[in-house]
Amino acid sequence: MSYRRSYHQKVAVHYSGSVSYPASEQGGYMTYSGTEYEDVYVNIDVDTSPFDTSVSGCNASVSHLTGAVVATEAAQLVAINRNAKKVAGTIVDGFFKNIRFGISTQIVELTKKIEANLMHLRELAKQLSAKKAQMEADYNRTSEHYAKNFDALNSELFSRINELDKPAFALKKETDRHSIRAQNSDLVNTVAVSGAEGGELQAKISASVAKSLAVETIQRASEFLLRQRKMENTVNRSMMSENTSAVHHFPVCFVEAHGDKGQMDRDIYQPDFLTREQADGLVDDFLSMQWSTSLADSREKIRRYLNIELSSGYGETDEHASRVRETIVKLIDLDSIKANSIIHHFNSKTE
Repeated sequence: MSYRRSYHQKVAVHYSGSVSYPASEQGGYMTYSGTEYEDVYVNIDVDTSPFDTSVSGCNASVSHLTGAVVATEAAQLVAINRNAKKVAGTIVDGFFKNIRFGISTQIVELTKKIEANLMHLRELAKQLSAKKAQMEADYNRTSEHYAKNFDALNSELFSRINELDKPAFALKKETDRHSIRAQNSDLVNTVAVSGAEGGELQAKISASVAKSLAVETIQRASEFLLRQRKMENTVNRSMMSENTSAVHHFPVCFVEAHGDKGQMDRDIYQPDFLTREQADGLVDDFLSMQWSTSLADSREKIRRYLNIELSSGYGETDEHASRVRETIVKLIDLDSIKANSIIHHFNSKTE
């Protein structure tokens, strides 16, 4: 759109110079200077029609470009949204596939472990059933053996008691025989006399038995008191009246078993006064020990002690005892026994 601009400016014009003048009396030169101000008005007419035309064309082009940019942005947003959904779907599917694969792998591993444990438990159940049957058979055999021994002891005790008080038992049998005969006969007077005599005799026998039992009780009480007195004297002689530190030794048994499936079971048997932490410490000590087979003197002492214990515990008269003794001798291999010199110390207080 064409327009006019008007400008107003006051312009300062500086002037200076010199003039000569003729001589009246005498001639000479004269200088002059000064400043004049003049108002200047300028009108500028600007024709913007070509520019407006080009701007209109450019505006149309920009409008088309803006539409194209908007359309391109919309298409880009759609593409970004679609690609984002594809990427997110791929990531989610991959994550869940990985999780499913891991869970499936763990399920397979746990299934195999469970099957192996079930097989091991079945084997243990079979072994327990076999041991139960064997223990029942051993118990029945032992019960029969001891029942026979007790019957024999009862018979022997009955015979010995009869031999000790044979006159009294013979008198009792004779009295019973006469009493029964008197009761079965018609001799009333004989029965009355026999009853009186039998009652008197029974009272005398009961008094004699009571006296005998009282004497035996007194003797046993005297023996008990004498033994107790001896034991107190022995304890008093063995006790020390001063506080001293000492080392107490006690036996423990550490068992390490290897199964057919590669599993390993460890267990320790110790006295009841040990805590669980102390027992765990013993297990760690056993696992870290260095074992040696140099036990010539100790092995010979163990063999002599074992022979004495087997001879005293299992005699030659019993077939079962002989079989147990032979089995123990076969199972014990003293040449394979190992030992070490490590002693585990516990700090304990006793009252």
